[in-house]
Amino acid sequence: MKHMIGAAALALLGSGAIANAQKAAPPNNAPNNAVVDAVVRCKAETDAAARLRCYDAAAGALSQATASGSIVVIDREDVRKTRRSLFGFTLPRLPFFSGDDSQDTQADEIEAKLRTARGIGYGKWVLELDTGAKWQTTEPITRPPDPKAGEMVKIKRGAMGGYFLSVEGRRGVRALRVG
Repeated sequence: MKHMIGAAALALLGSGAIANAQKAAPPNNAPNNAVVDAVVRCKAETDAAARLRCYDAAAGALSQATASGSIVVIDREDVRKTRRSLFGFTLPRLPFFSGDDSQDTQADEIEAKLRTARGIGYGKWVLELDTGAKWQTTEPITRPPDPKAGEMVKIKRGAMGGYFLSVEGRRGVRALRVG
């Protein structure tokens, strides 16, 4: 089950189950973690019956939040796969990527197979990779032959946010991610 903590969890704060499960939260506690924090706070309950009631209430609220989709949890490997699929897009530092060391060590290049290639004139191309990513060259691919499905594409991160794309060992050309 994959879930990511979302801001929609705020809607659950008004429910009685959350109120019973929560102790006073620190003032700097992020409200979108309230449902998960309620489960963690139950651990501090010393009376066994009270702790069980707390866990039951918090687990019920967590179950409801995950069933409604207001909370989604993803594992570290899913975060890395998502980051790789987003290569070429500028991503802000998002809180659901916290704890993922790939945020600081982004890939400098990727390789993928070419699914489709469509010329758009003046030697420029729109290339769709087998990963689903679409890239457009911003300068012409001048060396024949034209790119074909099945060929390997290498995309490298360049200076100042640019990218260089090369098809099957041809000279790299500037490109940008368009989809």
